[in-house]
Amino acid sequence: MMYLSRIRFTPEGIRAQCRKGVVANPFREHQMIWDLFDNPPDQTRDFLYRREDRPGKPPFYYLLSARQPKAGNSYLTVETKSFEPHLQAGDQLRFELRANAVITRKAGDNSKRRLRRDIIEAKVDEYKARCPDPADRPPPSVIHQEAAEEWMQRQGEQHGFEVSELLVANHSHHKVRKPGDDNLRQFTSIDVFGTLTVTDTDRFMEQMMKGMGRAKAFGCGLMLVRRA
Repeated sequence: MMYLSRIRFTPEGIRAQCRKGVVANPFREHQMIWDLFDNPPDQTRDFLYRREDRPGKPPFYYLLSARQPKAGNSYLTVETKSFEPHLQAGDQLRFELRANAVITRKAGDNSKRRLRRDIIEAKVDEYKARCPDPADRPPPSVIHQEAAEEWMQRQGEQHGFEVSELLVANHSHHKVRKPGDDNLRQFTSIDVFGTLTVTDTDRFMEQMMKGMGRAKAFGCGLMLVRRA
């Protein structure tokens, strides 16, 4: 069984967490979510989460987890329900996904190294190579859409679904620094919305639990779905 939760700040909590810098630092945010569980020393991450920002309101979070989170504390309220969708091939779903979508390619130096490249930046590189004159390239919105459609098609082929409608938004760059660590982690994310058809229920559900793309520790990968 999986659990789907909605996590909100209490009025006291949003003030305290802002003072601590939690909502401005993805690593601290991740730690806040992690602390909602009773974690033995060898526990590995078994959850996905997504932050939602609404104008003029504190952020809140969706959390999909293999374990039931704690009920909350003076800073957070947690609403949880079991997540056991009954799906079959042919079902149509509306979806929302924030993903760190990358392409892995050879390094090009005769080594076995592989380099990860953001899908939109990679698509821009392709157009630069094909169309040296910027005037011959499509506008950024078209490039973003094309890159997202190709990536989602590959995800569907691997994980049991077909996308019929897709809108891409919010191509964002993130920098994460762990407190006390000078190592700066950087990643990108895109938000995609649309409609999909389930083609293989087992593969689709398995990947929903695992998450799509990378950077899952920092709020990417959770696909929210509802029936179309």
